Amino acid sequence: MFVCASCGIVELSLGKFRAHLQRHRNIGELKFPLVCSECKSSFSTIYNYVRHLGRYHSSTTENNVDADCVPTGCSHAADVDVDEDPREKDPRENNAASDLFQDVRSEGVALVAGLRANSGVPYVVIPNVVDSFNSMSSSLTSLIKTQTVNCLRSCGLTEDTVEAVEVQLDTTLQKCSTPLDFLDTRYKQDKYFDNHPLSAKPESVTLGTSLISHSGKSTLSYESYQYVSVEKTLHCLLQNREYVQLLLNDKTNSDVFKHYTDGKQCKTHPLFSDSKKLSIMIQLFYDGLGVTNPLRGQSTLHNVGVFFYTIKNLSEQYNSCFSNVHLLALCYSLDIKKYGFDPILEKFVSEMNKLSRHGFQGNFPVIGQCTVFASLCQVTCDNLALNGIFGFIESFACDYFCTLCYATQEKIQQYFSEDLFEMRTKSSYNADLSALTKRTGKKVHVRGIKRYCKLNDIDGFHVTTNFSLDIMHIVLEGIVPYELGCVLCGLCAHDGLTVDVINNEIQLFWGKITVEKGNRPLELNKFDQSGGGISPSMKAVQYWALLKYLPLILGCFVSHKSNHWRFLLHLEHLVDLIFAPKFTPSMTSYLKSVIADHLAMFVDLYGSESVRLRPKHHLLVHLPTIILMSGPLTGMGCLRYELKNSFFKRSAHIACNFINICQTLAYRHQQHALFSLLSGHNMRNTVLATSQSTMPVWMTSCSALLCYKLGLQGVDDVFTTSKLSVGSLEYKKGHFLIIDEQADTGLLQFGEICSFVSHVTVSNDVWYVIVKCFKTVEFCGHLHSYCISASAPDKYAILTLADLVDHHPLYCHQCSFPDGMVQKYIRLPYHVFKM
Repeated sequence: MFVCASCGIVELSLGKFRAHLQRHRNIGELKFPLVCSECKSSFSTIYNYVRHLGRYHSSTTENNVDADCVPTGCSHAADVDVDEDPREKDPRENNAASDLFQDVRSEGVALVAGLRANSGVPYVVIPNVVDSFNSMSSSLTSLIKTQTVNCLRSCGLTEDTVEAVEVQLDTTLQKCSTPLDFLDTRYKQDKYFDNHPLSAKPESVTLGTSLISHSGKSTLSYESYQYVSVEKTLHCLLQNREYVQLLLNDKTNSDVFKHYTDGKQCKTHPLFSDSKKLSIMIQLFYDGLGVTNPLRGQSTLHNVGVFFYTIKNLSEQYNSCFSNVHLLALCYSLDIKKYGFDPILEKFVSEMNKLSRHGFQGNFPVIGQCTVFASLCQVTCDNLALNGIFGFIESFACDYFCTLCYATQEKIQQYFSEDLFEMRTKSSYNADLSALTKRTGKKVHVRGIKRYCKLNDIDGFHVTTNFSLDIMHIVLEGIVPYELGCVLCGLCAHDGLTVDVINNEIQLFWGKITVEKGNRPLELNKFDQSGGGISPSMKAVQYWALLKYLPLILGCFVSHKSNHWRFLLHLEHLVDLIFAPKFTPSMTSYLKSVIADHLAMFVDLYGSESVRLRPKHHLLVHLPTIILMSGPLTGMGCLRYELKNSFFKRSAHIACNFINICQTLAYRHQQHALFSLLSGHNMRNTVLATSQSTMPVWMTSCSALLCYKLGLQGVDDVFTTSKLSVGSLEYKKGHFLIIDEQADTGLLQFGEICSFVSHVTVSNDVWYVIVKCFKTVEFCGHLHSYCISASAPDKYAILTLADLVDHHPLYCHQCSFPDGMVQKYIRLPYHVFKM
C-alpha cells in the first residue's frame, strides 16, 4: 500500500497514489521533497518519486496488502454493517468511477501547469497537447468499450444483454473521452489558472497616450506597464505553512551581523522595530533588460525595465532561490525615458504606505487570523540603475557620483576613509533640491542630484539612508578584473610568467578541481598594458573563481618577495572579508583599515597617469558602515536578480510576439510563480538523496562511532549514499567540509566526506555525514590557503549538515614542490569563523 504523508490516506494502486499526490499539489498542499518511507530516498518531483516506488517498492507494497488495511482516522475508513449492502457504506467503492475521473483530470492539470511554467514552451502549442491528450483518452475509451463488448459476446451472453451493457458504457464513459475539455483552449486555460487561489495576476497600469500610424491611419494608443500587487503575492506566499514558519524565525543577534535584522537600520525603523507586528521587509531591485538580439536592427525598441523584490525576513539561503525572487513591474525602457520613474513607482509607493500603515488581514497557517504589515527596507541595483532610480547623475566620470557622500574625482584619488568625505543627509538632500529648483542655465544637477525620488514618500525610507551597494558589480565585475589585469601584467613583466603558462596552469587546475567546475575562467588574452584589465570579458562568478584559486595555480612559480604577488594576496584577503556571510563589530573596524591599506597599496604600486582609482574603488570605503547599518553585504548582491533575467529572455525568444512584450512576459512569469508555489520550489532547506544502498552498521568504516552516535547495534541496517543535494549545493564523497575549530591553535578543522548515512527505522529524512578528520597545520599566506595533513591513526566524525561551520563543499588541492614535498591545501570561498 502507498500512504500519503500529507493526509494519511492509503491508496492500494500506484496509479491512484500518483493521482492523489497530484490533487494535493494542484491546491498547494503537497510538501517537497517527497521522501520514500522505505529507503529514505527523496525526490523533488512526483514523477521521479512514483517511478522510484514502482521500480523498487511495488512488490513489497502491493503484493502484501490487505484490502481492508486502512489507517485509523482516514476519511476512507468506514465500519461495514453486514446486514446492509457494503456499497452503501464504503465511499471508496461508491465513488470509484468519480475518483478515477478526478485522477485523470488532476494529471491533466499538472501537465498543463508544468507546460505553462516552462519558459521554453510556446503557449500556442499547449492546446495541441491537450487535444492530443483528449484524443488518446477518446481512443482508449473506445478500445475499452469494444474489448468489453467482445468479451461479453465471447462469454455467451445474449445480444440484448450485450446491447444494454454497451448503452450503459456509452453513458458512463462519455465524459472520459475528453477529460480535459475544460482546458482545450488558451482562453479556458487562462481562466482556470487565473482563478486559482494562489495566483497573482499582473495588471496593466496606464502611463499616457500616443498616436501611432499604421497603413496611413493614425490611432490613439495607451502606453502602460505591468504591475503585480505586492499584497496579492504576499497573501499567496503566506498560505504555505513552512513559509510562515520561516518568517517567524527570530534571526536577531546582538553580537554578530548575519542578517538585515541585525543592522541598526532595521532596529530603528518605525515599523520593523515593532516586535508586536508581523512586518514583511521588501528589498527592491531594478535593471534594464534587452529581450531581443542586440546585433539586429532596432534591438533597443523592445528593451524593458524590470522591477523585482525579495523578502528580507528570509535568510539568504532562501532568497537566492529563483522562485523567491518576485516580480513587481515590467515596463518599456522607452517609457522610462519619456515619463521617468515616478509614474511607474507611484503605485508601488501607494501600496507600501497602505501596507505599512494598515496592513492586510487573512487567515494563515500557524498564526491564524492576523494582520500583516509590509514596507520597503532597501533598494539594490547596479551603480548606474541605482543612481537613475534615485535621481542622481548617471555619469561616474563626474563629481558627486556617490549616493552616500559628496565625493569628487580628485578626492577619491587621495582619501581612502569614509571619515574624510562629507556624507549626504536628509537636510543636505533637501537643500540641494531647493537649489536645483532655482538653478538656471545648462547645468541640470546640484551636487549630483537631478530630481526628486518618489521612493522618499514611503514611510521610513529615504534615498540618503539606503545603505546598500551591490558588491557583485563593484567588486567582481569592476575592481577584481581591473586589478587582476595590473597584477598579471606585473607578474609577466617582472616575475618571468607568460600568458601561455598562466592559461596552461589554469587548464590543468580545472581538470582536477571537484567543485565550481562550471565557473571555469576563459582563456586569457595577452596583457597589453597595466590598467587595461583582463580579456575576454567573463561572468562575475568566473572572475571570482579565477581570483580565489590563482594563488594555488601560480604560487609555485612566484617568489614571496614579489610586490605584485603581495598585492594579489591582499586583494584575496579583502574580497574574502567583503563576501563574508557574518561579521562582528571588530571585523567591520578591521575591514575599514584593510580597505584603506589596499587603496594606498594600489596607488603606490600601479598609480600613474593611465592607471587611477576608479569610482568603484571609492565605494569600498562605505562598506563597513553599510554592514553596521544593513548587515552582511552578500544580502545586497544582484547576482540572484541577474539570474532571473534569463527567464524573460528565453520567454521572449520563444513567444516571438512583441505587440505587448511586457504583458506577455509578466503573465508568463506569474504562471511560473504559481507553479513554483504548487510544487514547493521556493523551499530549499530539504535534503535530496536520489540513490542509496542498505548495509548493516558493522560493515561501515566507523561502526563503533555510528553505534555510539545513533544508538544502534552492529546488526542494525542503515541507508548509505555518496551524494546529497540541498538547494543548489551538491555534496559528494571526496569533498571537504569545515567541521570545527581546533582547540589548541584556533584554526579551522576540515574533514573529507566518506559517506552519508540515515537510520532505517527513523521516519524523518535526517542524514548524517561521515567525515575523515584532518589536522590543520597552518594557514599558508603565500598560497592564501590552509595546509592540512591526515591524522594518524585515522579519525572519523559523524555530524549533520546543520552542524557544519559553513555549508559550502570545498576542494582539497595537492601541490608538489621542487624538493619532492607534497602538501594538501584548502582554499576557503570567503572569511569563515565559528560562532
